[in-house]
Amino acid sequence: QPSRRDTMTTRSPLLVCKAPHLSRTIMSILRRVLVFVAALLCLLVGGGEAKKQNHNVPHEHTGKLPPYSPGPFDVLKLGSKDEETLSKGKAVMKQIPGEGGKGNEGGRAICIQDVNAPKSAVWNQILDLDHYIGKVNKLKECKNYYVKKNADGTSTIKTKMVVGVIPGYSYEYYCDHIYSPKDDSVTWTLDYEKMSDFDDVAGHWHLEDHPTKPGCTRVFYACDIKFKRAVPGPVMNFLTKSALKQATSWVKRESEGKPEASIPKQYAIAFVPGRRSKF
Repeated sequence: QPSRRDTMTTRSPLLVCKAPHLSRTIMSILRRVLVFVAALLCLLVGGGEAKKQNHNVPHEHTGKLPPYSPGPFDVLKLGSKDEETLSKGKAVMKQIPGEGGKGNEGGRAICIQDVNAPKSAVWNQILDLDHYIGKVNKLKECKNYYVKKNADGTSTIKTKMVVGVIPGYSYEYYCDHIYSPKDDSVTWTLDYEKMSDFDDVAGHWHLEDHPTKPGCTRVFYACDIKFKRAVPGPVMNFLTKSALKQATSWVKRESEGKPEASIPKQYAIAFVPGRRSKF
C-alpha cells in the first residue's frame, strides 16, 4: 500500500496542473467585479451631483428637441406584419423621420400597442398622473403641481417626476403636458421654468379607435430624451428604447384591468366617449 506521503506526492501534479486554470478564472472574475464597482461608483457620483441641483430656478434653455404636434402620426405606416404582431397583443416599434426628414440622426421612435378597452379607460390611466407610482417601472415620484383648463378646451398639466435607474442614481424632471381631447392626444415638453436633470424631453400620447375591433383602442407613444452628458449604455437603453415598450405595456395592462373606467373628472367635460370632442 502506498504511504500517505506517496499519495500526496501522486496527487500534487494534478493540483499543479489545475492551478493555472483556477488562477485565470479567479482573475477574470475579479476583473469583472472591479469593472462593475468602478461603473457603479461613477454612477453614484453622477447621481450625487444631480441631487445637489436647485430645481426651483429656470432651466438652462427653453427647448432643444422639436416638440410634437397633437393628433395622428401622419407619416407612420403600418404593414400587414405589423398588424399581425399587434393582433397577438405585442407592441410594434417604428421609426419616423425627424425634423427636416432626416434619417437615422433625426429619426424618432414610436411604440404602437392595441388595447382591449375603450379610449375612456385608456385616458383614465394616462391622465391619472398622480397615481403612476406602482404602475410605471422605476418611477419613484410623480405628482402634479399645476393643472389648468384652458379656453380652447385643452388642459395644462405640470408634473414633477423622479425616475431611479439604479440605487443611488436618479433623474428629477418637470414636464409640461397639454391634453387636447379634440385631437385625442397628450403632448409634452419640459417645464422650462424649473431646472430638470434631463437636458430636454419631448413626448406624445395619441389614441385611436381600433380599425377593426369595436370598443378597443390603438395607442401610439413617443418620448425623446436629450441628456446633459454622456451616460452608460444600460442607463441610455432603459430610459429610451425599453421605456417606450414599458409605457404602452403598463397602459395596456391597467386599462384592460379596468375597462369600465372613465376619464378623470377634472378633464371629463372636454371628453365625449367614442368620438372626438367638439368645440
